Amino acid sequence: MKARPPNVAHALRQRWTGWWEARLPRQDQIRLTQRNLYILPSRAGLSFAVVVMVLLLASINEQVNLGYALAFLLGGAGMAALYQTHGNLQGVSLRLQSLHSVHAGQVLRLPVALNNQHRRLGRYGLLISVDTRSLPRELAASSTPQHVDLPPGSEGSVEVDVPTLHRGWLDLPRLTIETRYPLGLFRAWAFWRPQSRVLVWPALEAHAPPLPELPGRDSREPQATAQARDADMPEGLRDHRRGDPLRWVAWKKSTRALATGGNLVSREPAGGRTPDRWLDYAHSPGLQHLAAEARLSRLTSWLLQAEQDASGNGPAYGLRLPGLSLSCGNGPHHLRQCLDALATWTPPGTAQGHAPEPARGPA
Repeated sequence: MKARPPNVAHALRQRWTGWWEARLPRQDQIRLTQRNLYILPSRAGLSFAVVVMVLLLASINEQVNLGYALAFLLGGAGMAALYQTHGNLQGVSLRLQSLHSVHAGQVLRLPVALNNQHRRLGRYGLLISVDTRSLPRELAASSTPQHVDLPPGSEGSVEVDVPTLHRGWLDLPRLTIETRYPLGLFRAWAFWRPQSRVLVWPALEAHAPPLPELPGRDSREPQATAQARDADMPEGLRDHRRGDPLRWVAWKKSTRALATGGNLVSREPAGGRTPDRWLDYAHSPGLQHLAAEARLSRLTSWLLQAEQDASGNGPAYGLRLPGLSLSCGNGPHHLRQCLDALATWTPPGTAQGHAPEPARGPA
């Protein structure tokens, strides 16, 4: 069997991409100068140049003075447009603002702040978009360019749509800022590679089943009634959880615990206490027949349901994954910890693909 010849075009493209990215280091803030701005004629500009050349040749052939004047006038206007288009981007600063995690399959809103430091000239007709060549083919058509105008000495902000496909740490794609102002004869542009990364949580299950029933609890008994019965008579001790009332804190025990480097200690109702809810990757009902990513999607949906339940005086919830366990709690911080754990966890025996370990960037 003959060996397949190496793909020379692919190899050259990879070398070109490596050389290009070496000239364009990742950074969360960039200022556009002559060193990182590029300009070429647009299709309209090329057609305009052809018309001017035809007009000039006809004027030379027929010796028409008005034809000379018109050709030189149009040519001068084109050269002025070249200068104006390039200057419309020069001096603009771009800065990446704070990022927020989303679920896989959702659109990440990439907030970008722009600043025009020129005090007399505005920057108009700016267009910011994701470079589609840096996206997978199935996502290339799902990003919409954003328009912005910057009056003299002003600031502006836009949100660029970045589609997401997999969970885990997402390296932000390359962005393009361009302009064709004022005549559309030339296209000036610059590339920007943000340095920060964002953590993409697992996708939500479209029709997730309800949360599994708590062990030892009669589903017909209203949970709020059971908790309200002994909410003012706490008994028993446990670690303090976010959202516990201050009257539940055992101050003497907490003082001793804090002195030894521990945490606050809380009491909890004994008679009406509901057991903690554990969401277990391996043992929770309704997960055994699912693949790894499908399990993570269902656990993600269950975490949101559990947080909503806990915010209404429901039981605290915890997460168990093979090799990782997060203690029970509730609140936005605890929910984010659980979602981050699902996003970065890798099933045993598989290579790290969609969920690499974090290196830098916001969570």
